[in-house]
Amino acid sequence: MQSTARVNLENAAGLIVDDNAQALDLLASVLSSFGMKDLARASSAMEAMDVIKSRRIDLIMTDGQMPVMDGYDFVRWVRTQPDEEKRLTPAIVVTAHSRKSQVMRARDCGANFIITKPITPKVILERILWVSQGKRMFIETDNYIGPDRRFKQAGMPEEFPDGRRRDDQPAEVGALAGDNMSQEELNNMIAPQKVAL
Repeated sequence: MQSTARVNLENAAGLIVDDNAQALDLLASVLSSFGMKDLARASSAMEAMDVIKSRRIDLIMTDGQMPVMDGYDFVRWVRTQPDEEKRLTPAIVVTAHSRKSQVMRARDCGANFIITKPITPKVILERILWVSQGKRMFIETDNYIGPDRRFKQAGMPEEFPDGRRRDDQPAEVGALAGDNMSQEELNNMIAPQKVAL
């Protein structure tokens, strides 16, 4: 993130979704510290669906693992809304697990980014800046609605000419419950891919 980058979230409406009250408080605290005043909280995807249906939301941050309906299925649901403004709402998945299968689920559900826990304000702010400054179009196919991650021979997206998320530092969170991916591997899964023409 450039030191000259500025973001004003004062007029933005956010939605945070997590079944853990402490995680909701932490995300709310971070987003409030960035100036976001209009912040809805939901402790389940079903509650979050009601929020999305009833009002304008500019940013969604959802936990990936929740009972009944997880964050990935919630983002997929958002991407299928008939109202284009709601369907294109930027969505960031927050997860404690960065196994390849989880990263692929975030990518395939149409999430803009995935962040691994423990979260840091710096990483959250960077992802918000990237979403707000991104010029990537959304695509709709039979089985995917979300950011277009393809790129042609032009190289990396113009909004990130120096590479993406290069300075992220992986956080150690005790013993792994499986084969978690590093933040770099996670980023590469979400990064644009070359397509054959």
